[in-house]
Amino acid sequence: MRIRHLENDTIINVSQLLKAPVGTERYFTVHLDRLVLDSDLEARDLTASVRLLRTSNGILATGQLHVTAHQTCVRCLTEFDGRYSETFEAEFWPTVDILTGLPLPPPPDEDIFTIDKNHHLDLQEMLRQYAILAIPLYPVCGPQCPGPESLWQREEEVIDARLAVLQSLLDERA
Repeated sequence: MRIRHLENDTIINVSQLLKAPVGTERYFTVHLDRLVLDSDLEARDLTASVRLLRTSNGILATGQLHVTAHQTCVRCLTEFDGRYSETFEAEFWPTVDILTGLPLPPPPDEDIFTIDKNHHLDLQEMLRQYAILAIPLYPVCGPQCPGPESLWQREEEVIDARLAVLQSLLDERA
């Protein structure tokens, strides 16, 4: 099994794979230094292992990605870099017949990605969508996060004079 590596690139020429019989596989690893996910969100150090499988309609891409994103903890508001993982599966359909060069009808589902007229399969949009899914909506800096209480200044507790007797009973028991 030969694994091809893409460094800061997401475009794969799949013309030979489209000519291959159904069930043929190709393997790739992808590394991106950065990937813009949204106007205010960026991923760094994205790595993905990708398996491309020839199907009767096109190509099925499956694999797993790992991504680092700069986040703010929702509990204590500390900024941190989190590392997240996600598995993916996506279909890619050709827009042009590989043998005749004639245009093909568009996929029936808008969730299916397309392969351009030059038989280039671009993983970027798929990786972007799955990287967004990998990043939690409510990130926490870690299991030892002190939470919002760490931001509060503890003031000396003022005991209501009416409850002072009860407090003295609690202090005696302790």
